[in-house]
Amino acid sequence: MPADLRVRRGADSDLGRTVEFQNRYSTPGQHTTPEVLVRRRKTNPEPLGLTLLAEDAAGSVVAVGTATDGGLMRAADGSWRLSLHVAEGWRHRGVGTALLEALEAHARANAASRVVVAVRATDPEGAAFALHRGYRAFHERIDAYVDVRAFDGSRFEDPTVSMSRHGIRLAIYGDLLTENAADVEAFERAMIEAVWPMFRDVPSPVALPETPPPFEQGRKMLEGAGLDHRATVLALKGRDVVGITVTTVNENGTAYTNFTGVTRAERGLGIALALKLEVLQVLKQQGIKLFGTTNDEKNDPMRRINDKLGYVPDPPTTMYAKALE
Repeated sequence: MPADLRVRRGADSDLGRTVEFQNRYSTPGQHTTPEVLVRRRKTNPEPLGLTLLAEDAAGSVVAVGTATDGGLMRAADGSWRLSLHVAEGWRHRGVGTALLEALEAHARANAASRVVVAVRATDPEGAAFALHRGYRAFHERIDAYVDVRAFDGSRFEDPTVSMSRHGIRLAIYGDLLTENAADVEAFERAMIEAVWPMFRDVPSPVALPETPPPFEQGRKMLEGAGLDHRATVLALKGRDVVGITVTTVNENGTAYTNFTGVTRAERGLGIALALKLEVLQVLKQQGIKLFGTTNDEKNDPMRRINDKLGYVPDPPTTMYAKALE
Protein backbone atom coordinates (compact mmCIF):
# COMPACT_ATOMS: atom_id res chain seq x y z
CA MET A 1 0.00 0.00 0.00
CA PRO A 2 1.41 3.44 -0.88
CA ALA A 3 2.83 5.22 2.17
CA ASP A 4 0.61 8.26 1.64
CA LEU A 5 -2.59 6.22 2.03
CA ARG A 6 -4.17 4.80 5.14
CA VAL A 7 -6.65 1.92 5.27
CA ARG A 8 -9.26 1.49 7.96
CA ARG A 9 -12.60 -0.12 8.61
CA GLY A 10 -15.57 1.89 7.46
CA ALA A 11 -17.77 3.32 10.22
CA ASP A 12 -21.38 4.50 10.23
CA SER A 13 -20.12 8.07 10.00
CA ASP A 14 -18.44 7.20 6.67
CA LEU A 15 -21.63 6.05 4.99
CA GLY A 16 -22.28 9.23 2.99
CA ARG A 17 -18.74 9.37 1.60
CA THR A 18 -18.73 5.64 0.89
CA VAL A 19 -22.02 5.79 -1.02
CA GLU A 20 -20.86 8.81 -3.01
CA PHE A 21 -17.70 6.96 -4.03
CA GLN A 22 -19.48 3.72 -4.93
CA ASN A 23 -22.17 5.53 -6.94
CA ARG A 24 -19.42 6.64 -9.32
CA TYR A 25 -19.12 3.01 -10.41
CA SER A 26 -22.81 2.06 -10.25
CA THR A 27 -25.25 1.69 -13.11
CA PRO A 28 -28.24 4.11 -13.04
CA GLY A 29 -30.57 1.47 -11.62
CA GLN A 30 -28.10 0.54 -8.88
CA HIS A 31 -27.64 4.11 -7.67
CA THR A 32 -28.34 4.28 -3.94
CA THR A 33 -28.41 6.66 -0.99
CA PRO A 34 -27.17 6.48 2.62
CA GLU A 35 -30.78 6.34 3.82
CA VAL A 36 -31.49 3.23 1.72
CA LEU A 37 -28.36 1.49 2.99
CA VAL A 38 -29.20 2.27 6.61
CA ARG A 39 -32.65 0.78 6.11
CA ARG A 40 -31.19 -2.34 4.51
CA ARG A 41 -28.69 -2.80 7.32
CA LYS A 42 -31.44 -2.60 9.89
CA THR A 43 -33.58 -5.19 8.12
CA ASN A 44 -30.75 -7.52 7.10
CA PRO A 45 -27.88 -7.11 9.57
CA GLU A 46 -24.56 -8.48 8.34
CA PRO A 47 -22.42 -8.70 11.47
CA LEU A 48 -19.65 -10.54 9.62
CA GLY A 49 -19.50 -7.99 6.80
CA LEU A 50 -16.42 -5.84 6.32
CA THR A 51 -15.95 -2.47 4.59
CA LEU A 52 -12.44 -1.11 4.08
CA LEU A 53 -11.69 2.49 3.10
CA ALA A 54 -8.43 3.77 1.66
CA GLU A 55 -7.94 7.51 2.18
CA ASP A 56 -5.29 9.92 0.96
CA ALA A 57 -3.48 12.50 3.10
CA ALA A 58 -6.38 14.94 2.70
CA GLY A 59 -8.88 12.35 3.93
CA SER A 60 -10.48 11.75 0.52
CA VAL A 61 -11.72 8.24 -0.22
CA VAL A 62 -9.67 6.70 -3.05
CA ALA A 63 -10.75 3.05 -2.73
CA VAL A 64 -13.53 1.02 -1.14
CA GLY A 65 -13.65 -2.74 -0.67
CA THR A 66 -16.41 -4.83 0.87
CA ALA A 67 -16.85 -8.46 1.87
CA THR A 68 -20.19 -9.99 2.88
CA ASP A 69 -21.76 -13.36 3.48
CA GLY A 70 -25.20 -11.90 2.68
CA GLY A 71 -26.49 -11.94 6.25
CA LEU A 72 -29.89 -13.64 6.26
CA MET A 73 -29.46 -14.17 2.51
CA ARG A 74 -26.15 -16.00 2.89
CA ALA A 75 -25.37 -18.52 0.18
CA ALA A 76 -26.03 -22.15 0.98
CA ASP A 77 -22.63 -23.16 -0.47
CA GLY A 78 -20.61 -20.83 1.75
CA SER A 79 -19.83 -18.27 -0.96
CA TRP A 80 -19.02 -14.69 0.01
CA ARG A 81 -19.36 -11.67 -2.28
CA LEU A 82 -16.57 -9.13 -2.57
CA SER A 83 -16.55 -5.74 -4.25
CA LEU A 84 -13.60 -3.45 -4.88
CA HIS A 85 -13.22 -0.07 -6.57
CA VAL A 86 -10.06 2.01 -6.81
CA ALA A 87 -10.07 5.60 -8.09
CA GLU A 88 -8.41 6.08 -11.46
CA GLY A 89 -5.30 7.89 -10.27
CA TRP A 90 -4.48 5.23 -7.69
CA ARG A 91 -4.57 2.13 -9.85
CA HIS A 92 -1.46 0.03 -10.56
CA ARG A 93 0.07 1.07 -7.24
CA GLY A 94 -0.80 -1.97 -5.14
CA VAL A 95 -3.95 -0.51 -3.58
CA GLY A 96 -6.33 -3.05 -5.10
CA THR A 97 -4.06 -5.98 -4.31
CA ALA A 98 -3.67 -4.96 -0.66
CA LEU A 99 -7.39 -4.47 -0.17
CA LEU A 100 -8.34 -7.68 -1.97
CA GLU A 101 -5.93 -9.73 0.13
CA ALA A 102 -7.42 -8.27 3.30
CA LEU A 103 -10.99 -8.97 2.13
CA GLU A 104 -10.13 -12.54 1.16
CA ALA A 105 -8.42 -13.11 4.49
CA HIS A 106 -11.50 -11.86 6.32
CA ALA A 107 -13.79 -14.17 4.34
CA ARG A 108 -11.44 -17.12 4.89
CA ALA A 109 -11.32 -16.45 8.62
CA ASN A 110 -15.11 -16.65 8.68
CA ALA A 111 -15.27 -20.06 6.97
CA ALA A 112 -16.03 -18.87 3.41
CA SER A 113 -15.62 -21.67 0.86
CA ARG A 114 -15.09 -19.29 -2.04
CA VAL A 115 -15.34 -15.63 -2.93
CA VAL A 116 -17.23 -14.11 -5.86
CA VAL A 117 -16.68 -10.76 -7.59
CA ALA A 118 -18.53 -9.03 -10.44
CA VAL A 119 -16.74 -7.22 -13.26
CA ARG A 120 -18.52 -5.31 -16.02
CA ALA A 121 -17.39 -5.78 -19.62
CA THR A 122 -16.61 -2.06 -19.72
CA ASP A 123 -13.83 -2.67 -17.17
CA PRO A 124 -11.18 -4.82 -18.93
CA GLU A 125 -8.63 -3.77 -16.30
CA GLY A 126 -10.86 -5.24 -13.61
CA ALA A 127 -11.17 -8.52 -15.52
CA ALA A 128 -7.41 -8.76 -15.99
CA PHE A 129 -6.89 -8.02 -12.30
CA ALA A 130 -9.33 -10.76 -11.24
CA LEU A 131 -7.71 -13.32 -13.53
CA HIS A 132 -4.25 -12.39 -12.28
CA ARG A 133 -5.41 -12.90 -8.70
CA GLY A 134 -6.63 -16.45 -9.43
CA TYR A 135 -10.31 -15.78 -10.13
CA ARG A 136 -12.12 -17.62 -12.95
CA ALA A 137 -15.21 -16.55 -14.88
CA PHE A 138 -18.26 -18.75 -14.35
CA HIS A 139 -21.45 -16.71 -14.82
CA GLU A 140 -22.80 -13.69 -16.72
CA ARG A 141 -25.45 -11.15 -15.83
CA ILE A 142 -26.89 -8.45 -18.07
CA ASP A 143 -28.21 -5.02 -17.10
CA ALA A 144 -30.85 -3.58 -19.43
CA TYR A 145 -32.93 -0.40 -19.49
CA VAL A 146 -36.11 0.85 -21.09
CA ASP A 147 -36.94 4.52 -21.62
CA VAL A 148 -40.20 4.85 -19.68
CA ARG A 149 -41.21 8.16 -21.24
CA ALA A 150 -40.82 6.79 -24.77
CA PHE A 151 -42.44 3.43 -24.04
CA ASP A 152 -45.68 2.84 -25.98
CA GLY A 153 -47.80 0.15 -24.37
CA SER A 154 -50.58 0.42 -26.97
CA ARG A 155 -48.96 -2.31 -29.09
CA PHE A 156 -49.71 -4.80 -26.31
CA GLU A 157 -53.05 -6.08 -25.12
CA ASP A 158 -54.16 -4.51 -21.86
CA PRO A 159 -52.50 -6.70 -19.21
CA THR A 160 -55.59 -6.71 -16.98
CA VAL A 161 -57.71 -8.03 -19.84
CA SER A 162 -55.20 -10.64 -20.96
CA MET A 163 -54.85 -12.00 -17.42
CA SER A 164 -58.59 -12.06 -16.76
CA ARG A 165 -58.96 -14.79 -19.40
CA HIS A 166 -56.87 -17.03 -17.14
CA GLY A 167 -58.72 -16.07 -13.98
CA ILE A 168 -55.77 -13.99 -12.81
CA ARG A 169 -55.96 -10.54 -11.22
CA LEU A 170 -53.13 -8.03 -11.23
CA ALA A 171 -52.96 -6.05 -8.01
CA ILE A 172 -50.69 -3.31 -6.71
CA TYR A 173 -48.92 -4.25 -3.49
CA GLY A 174 -50.06 -1.14 -1.63
CA ASP A 175 -53.69 -1.85 -2.55
CA LEU A 176 -53.35 -5.43 -1.31
CA LEU A 177 -52.07 -4.20 2.03
CA THR A 178 -55.22 -2.09 2.30
CA GLU A 179 -57.46 -4.96 1.20
CA ASN A 180 -55.90 -7.22 3.82
CA ALA A 181 -55.76 -4.61 6.56
CA ALA A 182 -57.68 -6.90 8.91
CA ASP A 183 -54.83 -9.43 8.82
CA VAL A 184 -51.81 -8.09 6.97
CA GLU A 185 -49.56 -10.64 8.60
CA ALA A 186 -51.50 -13.59 7.17
CA PHE A 187 -51.34 -12.04 3.69
CA GLU A 188 -47.60 -11.37 3.93
CA ARG A 189 -46.87 -14.85 5.28
CA ALA A 190 -48.71 -16.43 2.35
CA MET A 191 -46.97 -14.10 -0.10
CA ILE A 192 -43.45 -14.83 1.17
CA GLU A 193 -44.14 -18.57 1.22
CA ALA A 194 -45.39 -18.45 -2.39
CA VAL A 195 -42.62 -16.19 -3.71
CA TRP A 196 -39.61 -17.96 -2.21
CA PRO A 197 -39.70 -20.97 -4.62
CA MET A 198 -39.98 -18.52 -7.55
CA PHE A 199 -36.97 -16.67 -6.19
CA ARG A 200 -34.90 -19.85 -5.95
CA ASP A 201 -35.82 -20.85 -9.54
CA VAL A 202 -34.04 -17.82 -10.99
CA PRO A 203 -30.53 -18.73 -12.22
CA SER A 204 -28.08 -17.33 -9.70
CA PRO A 205 -24.29 -17.14 -9.34
CA VAL A 206 -24.57 -18.46 -5.77
CA ALA A 207 -26.79 -21.10 -4.21
CA LEU A 208 -29.68 -19.50 -2.33
CA PRO A 209 -31.00 -20.82 1.00
CA GLU A 210 -33.67 -23.51 0.64
CA THR A 211 -35.98 -21.80 3.10
CA PRO A 212 -36.84 -18.12 3.48
CA PRO A 213 -35.61 -16.17 6.51
CA PRO A 214 -37.85 -16.10 9.60
CA PHE A 215 -41.09 -14.31 8.79
CA GLU A 216 -40.53 -11.18 10.86
CA GLN A 217 -37.12 -10.70 9.33
CA GLY A 218 -38.39 -11.51 5.84
CA ARG A 219 -41.09 -8.87 6.17
CA LYS A 220 -38.56 -6.29 7.33
CA MET A 221 -36.29 -7.19 4.43
CA LEU A 222 -39.10 -6.56 1.96
CA GLU A 223 -39.57 -3.07 3.30
CA GLY A 224 -35.84 -2.55 3.79
CA ALA A 225 -35.19 -3.33 0.14
CA GLY A 226 -37.06 -0.11 -0.62
CA LEU A 227 -39.83 -1.71 -2.68
CA ASP A 228 -42.25 0.86 -4.02
CA HIS A 229 -45.79 0.10 -2.87
CA ARG A 230 -47.31 1.48 -6.10
CA ALA A 231 -44.85 -0.07 -8.56
CA THR A 232 -44.67 -3.54 -7.01
CA VAL A 233 -47.36 -5.72 -8.58
CA LEU A 234 -48.69 -9.18 -7.79
CA ALA A 235 -50.63 -11.68 -9.89
CA LEU A 236 -53.32 -13.55 -7.94
CA LYS A 237 -55.50 -16.53 -8.75
CA GLY A 238 -58.19 -16.33 -6.15
CA ARG A 239 -56.14 -15.55 -3.05
CA ASP A 240 -53.06 -17.41 -4.22
CA VAL A 241 -50.01 -15.41 -5.31
CA VAL A 242 -48.92 -16.84 -8.68
CA GLY A 243 -46.57 -14.05 -9.79
CA ILE A 244 -44.81 -10.92 -8.57
CA THR A 245 -42.54 -8.15 -9.77
CA VAL A 246 -40.76 -6.13 -7.07
CA THR A 247 -39.74 -2.58 -7.99
CA THR A 248 -37.67 0.09 -6.28
CA VAL A 249 -37.85 3.74 -7.28
CA ASN A 250 -34.68 5.77 -6.84
CA GLU A 251 -34.36 9.46 -6.10
CA ASN A 252 -32.41 9.97 -9.36
CA GLY A 253 -35.50 9.42 -11.52
CA THR A 254 -34.84 5.75 -12.25
CA ALA A 255 -36.61 2.59 -11.16
CA TYR A 256 -35.26 -0.92 -10.94
CA THR A 257 -36.73 -4.41 -10.97
CA ASN A 258 -35.41 -6.33 -7.97
CA PHE A 259 -37.16 -9.54 -8.93
CA THR A 260 -39.85 -10.93 -11.24
CA GLY A 261 -41.14 -14.46 -10.80
CA VAL A 262 -44.06 -16.74 -11.64
CA THR A 263 -45.02 -19.97 -9.94
CA ARG A 264 -44.14 -23.06 -11.99
CA ALA A 265 -47.75 -24.18 -12.43
CA GLU A 266 -48.76 -20.90 -14.10
CA ARG A 267 -45.84 -20.29 -16.44
CA GLY A 268 -46.45 -19.87 -20.16
CA LEU A 269 -49.55 -17.69 -19.69
CA GLY A 270 -47.80 -14.34 -20.17
CA ILE A 271 -47.97 -13.39 -16.49
CA ALA A 272 -44.45 -11.96 -16.30
CA LEU A 273 -45.08 -9.78 -19.37
CA ALA A 274 -48.38 -8.57 -17.93
CA LEU A 275 -46.73 -7.69 -14.61
CA LYS A 276 -44.02 -5.67 -16.33
CA LEU A 277 -46.58 -3.86 -18.52
CA GLU A 278 -48.57 -2.94 -15.42
CA VAL A 279 -45.47 -1.56 -13.72
CA LEU A 280 -44.49 0.47 -16.78
CA GLN A 281 -47.91 2.13 -16.73
CA VAL A 282 -47.46 3.06 -13.07
CA LEU A 283 -43.92 4.37 -13.61
CA LYS A 284 -45.05 6.47 -16.56
CA GLN A 285 -47.66 8.10 -14.33
CA GLN A 286 -44.98 8.76 -11.70
CA GLY A 287 -42.75 10.52 -14.26
CA ILE A 288 -39.91 7.98 -14.01
CA LYS A 289 -37.36 8.33 -16.81
CA LEU A 290 -35.51 5.02 -16.89
CA PHE A 291 -36.47 1.50 -15.80
CA GLY A 292 -33.65 -0.98 -15.26
CA THR A 293 -33.30 -4.68 -14.60
CA THR A 294 -30.58 -7.31 -14.28
CA ASN A 295 -30.99 -10.82 -15.65
CA ASP A 296 -28.76 -13.83 -15.55
CA GLU A 297 -27.50 -14.78 -19.01
CA LYS A 298 -29.15 -18.21 -18.65
CA ASN A 299 -32.56 -16.69 -17.91
CA ASP A 300 -33.72 -16.73 -21.53
CA PRO A 301 -37.48 -16.45 -20.84
CA MET A 302 -37.13 -13.19 -18.89
CA ARG A 303 -34.62 -11.75 -21.33
CA ARG A 304 -37.00 -12.45 -24.23
CA ILE A 305 -39.75 -10.59 -22.40
CA ASN A 306 -37.47 -7.60 -21.85
CA ASP A 307 -36.47 -7.64 -25.53
CA LYS A 308 -40.14 -7.57 -26.47
CA LEU A 309 -40.67 -4.56 -24.19
CA GLY A 310 -37.79 -2.67 -25.79
CA TYR A 311 -35.13 -2.95 -23.09
CA VAL A 312 -31.66 -2.07 -24.35
CA PRO A 313 -28.96 -4.29 -22.81
CA ASP A 314 -25.66 -3.00 -21.49
CA PRO A 315 -22.47 -5.00 -22.03
CA PRO A 316 -22.60 -8.03 -19.70
CA THR A 317 -21.26 -8.31 -16.18
CA THR A 318 -19.11 -11.38 -15.59
CA MET A 319 -18.98 -13.14 -12.24
CA TYR A 320 -15.58 -14.48 -11.20
CA ALA A 321 -15.00 -16.96 -8.38
CA LYS A 322 -12.00 -18.14 -6.40
CA ALA A 323 -11.93 -21.10 -4.00
CA LEU A 324 -10.50 -20.38 -0.57
CA GLU A 325 -8.31 -22.99 1.09
